[in-house]
Formats: sequence, structure tokens, C-alpha cells
Amino acid sequence: MSSKTRYYLEQCIPELDDLVEKGLFTKTEVSKIMKKRTDFEHRLNSRGSSITDYMKYISYESNVDKLRLKRCKRILQNAKANGISDWSIQQRINFIYQRGTNKFPQDLKFWSQYLHFLKSRGNSTSYKKIHTVYNQLLRLHPSNADIWISCAKYEYEVHANFKSCRIAFQNALRFNPDVKKLWYEYAKFELSFVTKLIERRRVMNLINEREQELDMLNDSKDADGDQTKEEEKDDSPATQNVSTGDHMKDKLNELPEADMSMLGTFETNPALRGDIALTIFDIAMKSLGEQYLNKQKGYYAVSDKQTARAMNIETVEYLFTESVNYINLFDEFKVLSRDYLINHIIQYWRNEHYSLTLKKDFPRLYAELLIIDITLNVRYMTVETLDIDQLQLSVKKYIAYNSKLEANVAKAIQTKYKTYIQERFIENMDAEDDPRTKILELIVKKL
Repeated sequence: MSSKTRYYLEQCIPELDDLVEKGLFTKTEVSKIMKKRTDFEHRLNSRGSSITDYMKYISYESNVDKLRLKRCKRILQNAKANGISDWSIQQRINFIYQRGTNKFPQDLKFWSQYLHFLKSRGNSTSYKKIHTVYNQLLRLHPSNADIWISCAKYEYEVHANFKSCRIAFQNALRFNPDVKKLWYEYAKFELSFVTKLIERRRVMNLINEREQELDMLNDSKDADGDQTKEEEKDDSPATQNVSTGDHMKDKLNELPEADMSMLGTFETNPALRGDIALTIFDIAMKSLGEQYLNKQKGYYAVSDKQTARAMNIETVEYLFTESVNYINLFDEFKVLSRDYLINHIIQYWRNEHYSLTLKKDFPRLYAELLIIDITLNVRYMTVETLDIDQLQLSVKKYIAYNSKLEANVAKAIQTKYKTYIQERFIENMDAEDDPRTKILELIVKKL
């Protein structure tokens, strides 16, 4: 028996003695447990150990702990008899996970199980411990976007720590500026955060700015107090406040601070309208476009004007598809002014990008963009809430566009617009009882 194996087994003796003293296990059962642990320790300390050996050891210890808990309930009947056996098995499982991640740092599935184990223990696991494990994992896998997202969501959804969540996303983008999922999730977080702030203010009837400021200040003090008890400074990728770049930092600094300064109204405070998410969108389009274009250029040893134009076309098509995903994301946040958010994307695509414009170079994409613009003021109306006046404004916008478009684009928009009104409203109306049906049918014929 190696000295390391002997050392680990000796740590079990006080725990096993405690189990026997409480009458939870007999000496025979304890001997069997000790023999089983000896076998596992020999496997783990051998040269040919695998991650499966660690998982089997963890599974065995978990079963022992479940049996202990059942016997505690039956024999001790919830009597307070605290001892080393009440926490030692869970601590041993944690130690096995640590040893496994140290020996097999590339096994992400095992890391995931480790984090799930820590999170499932509730208050038995400190925030600092989970924070440390995330930091270790991100040091080893800084290019894995899913880990960054998991870390950020844990900070925000579990601990409501939006500052740490924002830092995690920004550092993730510093390492992975070409990952579209990270940009999308970052924008989603900012929209979710603003939505919760607005809903909170409505519920608590925080009418004037003084009340808002005092409420936010109290929450900030409480959060800082809790964090200082559990956190310690760390220079790891997850906690270090590293900017994603001067451009992004400058853009975000133009907007009000998103934690303590969420005051005012939609008109006086652009952050409450979702401008932080829109800033992220703008920077994402620039960063993703550059990364995509550079990746395409790598396939060509020599690039002429025709090849460069072809690559620019691919880049614009790629970015437009991503823009539609952001529009669909905005649809989910009913509290915010979704028309305002979507209009920002519409205006973005009216400009030239990579020496190309949708109107001139992408007739199909331009038709899609115009349909989004034309139907924007009725986008969130149902059959029950349909305002005929708003629909007429939409029709007037269509007519204004139609008179200036080329024949192929005008035909595409006409077909799309008719289909939109037909499927969205007419097919969901009762033709006999709803007088609006005839109006809509006349509008469709007029188109």
C-alpha cells in the first residue's frame, strides 16, 4: 500500500468510529466500507486510473451517504447528534472531484458533474467554493463559450450579482470575440436586467427619483456586504475586470451606469430603453463581421477585387441572419419598447457595410428588411387588439416604399405583405361576425 493511499484511508477512521458509536452501521459493515475504499484508492493512485474510476468512487460514496441519511431518520429520529460523519462523506466526494479534475483537466463532463454536485448542496457549499471552481475551469478552457455563459448565468440567476455577470461576459468576449452566442447572451442579459428593474419599480411604486435612488442604494449595500463575507480578490479570467476593448468601453461609458443610475424615465434615461443592448449589438456586428471576413480571407492566398467582393457579400449575409436573431430576441421583452429596439436594427441596415447596401446589392434581404419596417407598428397586435388606424398607417408606409422600388423587389414585398395580413389577421377572424374582415380583405385586394 502506497503512503498516499494509507494517508487517505487513515482520514476515514474518525468518521467510521462515529458511525458505529451512533449505531448507524455495524463493525462488519464498516469493515466492508473500508475494504471498498481501499480498492478505490488503489485504483485512483495507480498509473492506469481513468475518469471512470473516479466516477465509480463518487457513486459509491453517494450511496453510502444516502444509506446513512435513511438510518439517521429511522434510528436517531432527527435527534441532534452532530458528529464528524454528518459532513465527512460529502467532503470526501468533493475531494475526489478535486483529484479527478486535477488529473483529467480536459474532461468537461466531469467538471460539469463537479459543479452540479456543488450547486445541488445548497447552503452547504459556499459561493466562494463554486466561484473558485469556475475560475479554475476558465483558466484551463478560456475559449469555451458555454463555460463562460454558465458562469455568468450562475452569478446573475442564483446570486443576483449583475456586476460579476457583466464582467464575466466582457472577459469572455475578450477571449472569444468571434463567438456570436456570447454576444447574443450578453445582450439578452442586459435586456433581462433592465426588464427586472422596470418591473421592480412598478411593483414597489417607486415614483420619484429620490425613492428609486434610496432603494437601489440599500440593495447595493446589502449585496456588497454579503459578497465581502464570502469573496476574496482573484485575478482569474472570470473575476478580473478586463475590458473587451477600448471601443466597447468607450461606447458603454457613453450610457448611464446600469446599476445605481437606473433612474428617470424612458425619455430621460436611454439605458431604460435598452440602449446598452443596442450598443452590444452594434459592437457585435462590427466584431463578428471582422472575424468572419478574416476567417474567409485565410482560405485565399491571393485576393482580387472580385474575390474580395464575394467575401464581403458572404459577410453581410451572415450578419443579416444574426440581426434577425436579435429581432426575435427583442420580441421576448414585452416590458421594453420593442419597436424602438427593432427600429435601431432597421436603421443599421439602411447604411452601407463593407461597401455594400441592401437596397442595391441584396434585393432579397432588402425586401425582408422593408417588411419588418412596414409591419412594425402592428407587429405586436393580435386579432383582439388590432387597431385599423395603425394598420392603415402600415399600408401607407407600404405604398410609399412600393412607389420607389424596382419591380422585382416591389413584387416580393407585395407577396410578403399580403401573406402577412392574411395569415396574421384574416385567417384568425370570424368572417361572419367580425366586420373588420371585409376591411382587411379590401386592403389585401388594393395591394
